[in-house]
Order: sequence, then structure tokens, then C-alpha cells
Amino acid sequence: MPAHRPPAVGTRLFARTVHGLEHVALAELREQGCTVLTVTPRQLVLTAPAALCPPRTVDDLFHLVLAMPDPGVTKRDLAAVARALASAPLGVSPAPVLSVSASTTGRRTYSRYDVEDAVGAVLASRLGAEYASRRDGGKPPPGAVDWRVTVDDSGVHIGLRGDRPPLHRRPWKVASVAGTLHPPVAAAMVRLAGIRPGDVVVDPCCGAGTLLAEAPPGTYRAGSDRAGVAAARTNAPHLPWFTADARRLPYPSGSVDHVLTNPPWDRQVASHGTFAEFVREWRRVLRPGGRLTYLGPWDPPRGWHVVGRHPISLFGQHPVITVCER
Repeated sequence: MPAHRPPAVGTRLFARTVHGLEHVALAELREQGCTVLTVTPRQLVLTAPAALCPPRTVDDLFHLVLAMPDPGVTKRDLAAVARALASAPLGVSPAPVLSVSASTTGRRTYSRYDVEDAVGAVLASRLGAEYASRRDGGKPPPGAVDWRVTVDDSGVHIGLRGDRPPLHRRPWKVASVAGTLHPPVAAAMVRLAGIRPGDVVVDPCCGAGTLLAEAPPGTYRAGSDRAGVAAARTNAPHLPWFTADARRLPYPSGSVDHVLTNPPWDRQVASHGTFAEFVREWRRVLRPGGRLTYLGPWDPPRGWHVVGRHPISLFGQHPVITVCER
């Protein structure tokens, strides 16, 4: 992916990430030369070099326009946010339409829509723009410039995304399936697995192909799924995909460096086989010292060396990324 330089509206940025993956995002951002100033649940505040490649393990990245302490828990406390934003340097050109997306944590007497409307009113006045509210199910029109607000115990952060799509919305992912994996989680799993150039990486429950699409070039990647691989072929036509049972894979014993997978949890997608049956087959195809990296609710399999376990929160579920060696 080419380098992307966001509009210059300030020296600080903030990144949003899946809860539990903050440490993975921290490592990736530091590798790119960023200085991370604070890390709180789901959020990192940082300074970045002029040319920053879009980080793979974050949900999105915003130019930080305003950071202030938590204003309080009542709706009237939002007036303090509006006053602070009214005098904050925005450093952006006017746009015809703007939208605001907010999130809050903790018990408060105001909703995310109250936050959005309070911030949107100030921005619209200062920028001479129309504010498109999301209240009552409203959707911003195409081309609207999007602003982001977070309110939590660490304070209020207001930032600009602009008119680009969120970073988690990968341009290659045009086909999906039930239970498809969130791309930043897939990117984090790839990093935690420790995949190196030349490794043979297979996903026996590939779904839409997200994990192998996020794996680095210079590796041999192959994916299979019992339910079919049409979505994976659409998303990553340059990779080999085939239909196969995860309990009977067509690989020689000891021929694979990494099994990287998100098996069915028996929730959105039914599992045809038990996790123990899957693991027996995956152990067979892995070379000695090969790694199994999976996302799910299961404990580490017995007889494996556990490299790491990383609990995350994802769409109301609490699975664990487990990395273990044969």
C-alpha cells in the first residue's frame, strides 16, 4: 500500500483500535517512527512522521484537533466541550458537508448523538458547512468530511478523518461471509504469529480470505474452507483457494510453518467437527516448531508450547488470540 499523508491539521494524531490490541498497534506505530504519547483502552495518542503508511492493526487514524479533560457526566457539561472547540485551531479548509461520529464510555446522562450534535453545531458554524446528523438513523451524504469524538475517563478527543473511508475498510475486501474476520484483527494475528519471508502459511477455515490477504508478501499462502471459497477468490484472486475439510487437509505431514485461522465458533457459523479434531490435523501438517495461531473461545491445546494469549473484545464477544508451537 502506498504511503498516505493525511491533511496537515496538527502534529498529533489519535488511533482507535480493537480493545485488547493496543499493544500490537503500539508496536506497529513505533516501527513506523511514531512517538506514542498515551495508551488507553481502544485509543493511542501519538505524533507521526510526515509520510506514514496506513497502519494495519488500527481501526482508524485521526488528526487530533482538541484534547481536554472529561467534562462531566451530565448533558449540560457538553457546553464546556463546545466552548473549547469554538476556540481550538482547526487548520482545515471549509467543506460543504460535515458529519460527526462519537463514542462514550461510563454512565452519562447524554448519548453519543448529543455529543455529535454539540460538536457538529460548532464545526458547522466555524467552517460554514452543513452538518449532517446521524440522530434518528440519518446517514451522511457521500463526500461528507467526517470528524470523530471520543469521551471517556481519559478525557475528550476530537479529530478529523476527512472524506476517506475508515482504515479498517480494506479496498480489496469486496466479498464477505457470515462470521468474517475484522481486518485489523487479522493483521494483528499475522504480527503475533511471527510469520517470516519464505514461510508456508495455511488457513484451513479461510472464510472470505481475510487472514491470508493480510499476511505479508514473500510467503507461500494457501486457504481452504469446507463451506466454499468464492468470497476468498473474489477478495484475493492471486492466492490459491480450494474447498476442503479442516480435519483432512491435502498437505504432507510436517510441511507447513504456520496454521493461521479463525475456526467456526458455533455461533454465526456452525462447526462441522470439534476443535480437538481440527487441532489433531493441524498438528500433523505443521513442522516441528511450527506455529498454530487461532482466534476463538478455546483453551490452548494440550501438549503444545503456548507462546502467547491475547484476549480481545470484538462486537460483544470476548475471544482470545492464541499462539502456540508444535
